[in-house]
Amino acid sequence: MSAKTENNLFRPMVELIGLCKSYGPHDVLRGIDLTVKKGEVVCIIGPSGSGKSTLLRCINHLERPEKGTVRIDGETVYRSEVNGKLKDHSEKQIAAVRAHVGMVFQHFNLFRHQTVIQNVMEAQVHVLGRSKAEARTISGKMLATVGMSEKAGFYPAELSGGQQQRVAIARALAMDPKVMLFDEATSALDPELVGEVLQVMRKLAEQGMTMILVTHEMQFARQVGTHVVFVDGGVIVEQGPPEELFGRPKRDRTKAFLQNMHHVAQAPSVEAA
Repeated sequence: MSAKTENNLFRPMVELIGLCKSYGPHDVLRGIDLTVKKGEVVCIIGPSGSGKSTLLRCINHLERPEKGTVRIDGETVYRSEVNGKLKDHSEKQIAAVRAHVGMVFQHFNLFRHQTVIQNVMEAQVHVLGRSKAEARTISGKMLATVGMSEKAGFYPAELSGGQQQRVAIARALAMDPKVMLFDEATSALDPELVGEVLQVMRKLAEQGMTMILVTHEMQFARQVGTHVVFVDGGVIVEQGPPEELFGRPKRDRTKAFLQNMHHVAQAPSVEAA
C-alpha cells in the first residue's frame, strides 16, 4: 500500500477546527473542535438551543461561521486562507462541495407537485448533471435501499411522515454523499413512525456510511453511534464512545442531562396517566 493510499484511508472525513458562530450578540458556537473518521456514526446530543443544529448547518455551509475551518475528506472547504486572510470560495465551489454532503432535516422538504421518484431525480439532473435515464436508475436503487420502491409513483401527500422522511433520505443518498447529516430526522414524526426511519439509518451505519446526527433518540445513539458528543452552551462539554459517555459520564452537566432524559423517557404518557 502506498503512503498516499494509506493517508487517504486514515484521514478524517470531517474536521471542524475552532468553529464559531454568532447571531448578533448571541454566541451559538464557541470554538468547536471535532474530528469524524470515515465510517463513524457520530451522535450529537444536548439540550434545545445548545448549538447542535447550527453545528450541522455549518458543515454544509447553510450557516456561515465567523471563525474556524471545515475540512471534508482532507480538503478545506467554503473558504481558504490567502495571504493571511480568509477568503470565501465561489458559490460554484461551495455548491460542488455541498452536493456531496447529504443532509436530512426535521421536515422533509419534498416537492409536493412531484412524484417520489421525481423528487429523488431532481438534484441529480440539475446539480450533478446526470441524464434523466441515469438519475431514474439510481433513484430506483436508492428507493429500494430505504424500502420505498413501491411508492415511486406516489405524491408526498399520499405518504405518511415516516415514508416522506425515507424518501428524503433516498434523495440525499442519490447524490453519492461522502457524509450524511441528520438534523433531528425523527422529531417531526408520530412516535409509531420513528422506528422505520431509525431502521434505515441503522442500515446505513451497518453499510459504513459516515454519519453525523443530531438526535434525542438516546437508545439509538447508544446502540448505533460509534462516538457521542454532548454539546451545551455552544461548546463540547464531553465526548467519547457511547458506552463511556452514557455509562460513565465524567462531567456533572452531562450527568444531569442524561438523568433528565431518562426521567423524560420513563414519564407516563397522558393516556396512561
